[in-house]
Amino acid sequence: MDRAFLLLALPPLLAACGETAPPPPPAERDPAVAAALALPLLSDPDLAGSNPAGAALTGGGPPVGAIPLIAPDPASAEAARSAARQLLGGSIPALPRPVAEDRVSPIAVAPTAAAIAAALPFSRTCAAELDYSFSWAARLPAALPVYPLGEAQEAGGNDRPGCQLRVVNFRVPVSADEVIAFYHASAVRAGLGATYRRAGGDAVVTGGKGALGYAVFARPLPDGQAEVDLIVNG
Repeated sequence: MDRAFLLLALPPLLAACGETAPPPPPAERDPAVAAALALPLLSDPDLAGSNPAGAALTGGGPPVGAIPLIAPDPASAEAARSAARQLLGGSIPALPRPVAEDRVSPIAVAPTAAAIAAALPFSRTCAAELDYSFSWAARLPAALPVYPLGEAQEAGGNDRPGCQLRVVNFRVPVSADEVIAFYHASAVRAGLGATYRRAGGDAVVTGGKGALGYAVFARPLPDGQAEVDLIVNG
C-alpha cells in the first residue's frame, strides 16, 4: 500500500478513536403524566408548586410528594386560619377536654397510607390494594376536606365494592390543636359525631355516621407546622 496514502488516512482514523458516542435521545414521556405532575396541588394560590422540579426535596415510596420550597411564616399561617374559619361560618369553637390520653398512637409505626388504614378498625378491610394518587385528596367528603393551605405529601384510596377509602397525609402552617379543632367542629356541624383524644404525640378526633367512619391525627413538627393524617371510609 502506498505510504503517502497511509499518512493521509491515519489522522482521521485517530480522531475517530478519540470521539465518544453521542448520548441517546431522552425517553418519551407520557404527556398525561407530565401534565398531572405539573399541576398545582390543592391550595397553591401563587402556583409555587406547579412544577415539582422546583422543589427543594422530594420524598420516596409509593407516592412522591414535593416538600415545600418556602418555609412557613406568620402570614401563611394566618391565611390558613382565616380560610378555615370561613369554612365554618366565621369561627371555630375551642376543643373540649380530651376523653382519654393514650400512651401510643395506633398509627405511630404505620409508614404508608395503606398501613395507616390497616391500623384502624373502620378502614382495615379496605386497606388492601390501595391506589396511590394525589387525586384522592380532592375526593374527600365536604365536611372533611384537606385543611386550607394544606400541602399533601401522600394520598391513597380505593372504591372497591363496599369501600370508599381515602387516606391523605399533609402538612399545614398551623398547630396540631388548631387542625383538630377545625375537624372536630366541622364533623359536629355535619352531624358526623366527634370524639377528641390524645394518643402519644398525636391530637386525634374520630367519629362517623352510618357506614362512614373517619379519623384525623395531627402532630407538631419542629418548624412550627403540623403533620396530619386524614382517613375516611364509607
